[in-house]
Amino acid sequence: MPITDHDCRVRRCPMLGHEVAFSYCRQPAADLPCRKVFDCWWETFDVEAFVRAHFSAEQIERMTQPRQDKMVSLVELIERAQQAGKRQE
Repeated sequence: MPITDHDCRVRRCPMLGHEVAFSYCRQPAADLPCRKVFDCWWETFDVEAFVRAHFSAEQIERMTQPRQDKMVSLVELIERAQQAGKRQE
């Protein structure tokens, strides 16, 4: 089955708030599908089998890891910015 087989399917994206094609969900950023792809598409087709057929175990693991808490990521971004500022001085 080609990776583009389901690209024309459309549904409402709960994160964006409007309709998107599966092609968007399959590659919203870089080489990984949206982390919500299983939640959104399971009723439409066997999305789990599709992902397992087209993505490596490492990619699936990265895709399904829990997101970092926003506060933690904000603190890390601030710390990196402060360190970069100190290097420029």
